[in-house]
Amino acid sequence: MPSQPVDLDQLFAPRSVAVVGASTNVDSPGHDYVRSLKEFGFPGPVYPINPKADEIAGYKAYPSLSAVPGEVDLVISCVPAPAVPALVEECAGGKARFLHLFTARFSETGDEEDAALEARVMAAAARAGVRILGPNGMGVYHPAGHVAFRPDLPQQQGSVAFLSQSGNNAVEVVIRGNARGLHYGKVANYGNGQDLTPAVLLDYLGHDPDTTVIGAYVEGVPDGQAFFRALRKAAAQKPVIIHKAGRTSAGARSAASHTAALAGAAEIWSAAIRQAGALEARSQEQLLDLIIGASLMPLPKGRRIAVVGGGGGRSVQSADACEENGMSVLPLPDPLRDQVRERAPKLADWVGNPVDQSILAGSGLSSNGLLQMMIDSGHYDLAIANVGEDWFFGRPDAESRLRHACERLTSIVQASPLPVAVVLGATENRVPWQRELVDSVRDAFIDAGVAVYPTPERAAFALGRLVTLNA
Repeated sequence: MPSQPVDLDQLFAPRSVAVVGASTNVDSPGHDYVRSLKEFGFPGPVYPINPKADEIAGYKAYPSLSAVPGEVDLVISCVPAPAVPALVEECAGGKARFLHLFTARFSETGDEEDAALEARVMAAAARAGVRILGPNGMGVYHPAGHVAFRPDLPQQQGSVAFLSQSGNNAVEVVIRGNARGLHYGKVANYGNGQDLTPAVLLDYLGHDPDTTVIGAYVEGVPDGQAFFRALRKAAAQKPVIIHKAGRTSAGARSAASHTAALAGAAEIWSAAIRQAGALEARSQEQLLDLIIGASLMPLPKGRRIAVVGGGGGRSVQSADACEENGMSVLPLPDPLRDQVRERAPKLADWVGNPVDQSILAGSGLSSNGLLQMMIDSGHYDLAIANVGEDWFFGRPDAESRLRHACERLTSIVQASPLPVAVVLGATENRVPWQRELVDSVRDAFIDAGVAVYPTPERAAFALGRLVTLNA
């Protein structure tokens, strides 16, 4: 019989939370955790624990966890490492189910005594029936559960889950991903991951009905076989993207000092991720590009790609990127070419795939029109649409033309049964109105749920990897 995943519902959506080591100092983690609960509108009881305070962030403070009335679903520890064994004892006897140790200076320091203290804490927690997230981790961010490890994180609710061994990485992925249209569900920074390991968390998310896509930043795992079993099961249910860090000798050394991670050989990891049916990212950009593709577009059902927009150079770049990422840039089929002949006879034997936008002027056909025809033809499985914003900048009515073109492109993408990745360049531009216009257009795409990439190469990378999930 396969083992059932650990029930972590009350970790991500606790009914009550205590913050041990809560502080009146607004520039401290012990204050941030309490303030985060307030900012996110946590509906249940919040218990700041501080023997020297009467009130913290508007909540009544308590001198100890033992003084809190009743049970607590989640306890957050901001006390020093030597105080943690006593805290575990306070959590025992059903007082608390989950203990998140923001507390650090355990095995990640490389010191034998610190590692021994961590082992004693884990053993005591196991005896007490308390599950531990961490140590050395920022904990849980779950907008739907009204919990967060920082008060400034986005509050939009979504279905993208993310696991991270690194706290700063978790913050960056959440903020940068949200800026590109991702809305997060369950996020956990697990730090050393000694009890609620990456395998346990991944197994839970794989079965979680509220999670549609899983991303993870992993330096190393304490339970390799369990991790890859969980990865295989999760990847059979939904797209999973793993950013494996610590691939080089320098990265492995840094990982060991950061979270006590055993990084392992890069080749072994890559092969195992591929065999499990997951996707591997080798940078934060690739991780976000893949999560965006998997969450904002339908998965491609084949490799035949339509490419439109941009000038001749952009067309060539796009074609190269698509082929290099395993996709087929097929010529226009004869029935589609006949359609072009009816509307623009002089283009019929000239226009191709990719569609060079620079030859369309005055023809009565636009790259958006050709994109729609290519989608409707049944000859293609996926598409890249280059906006080609630099061309618009040279026209006297640049803003109105660009906005009109992008609004039409948005309607095509939203109605398309095929995945369409939109390419809108980064704002590497020193003309203020052009920068502001591109940022405004990008925000409009993102608000409409469109997957936007800064280059055709990054769009092709994401689509090319996502194709393999249906292989």
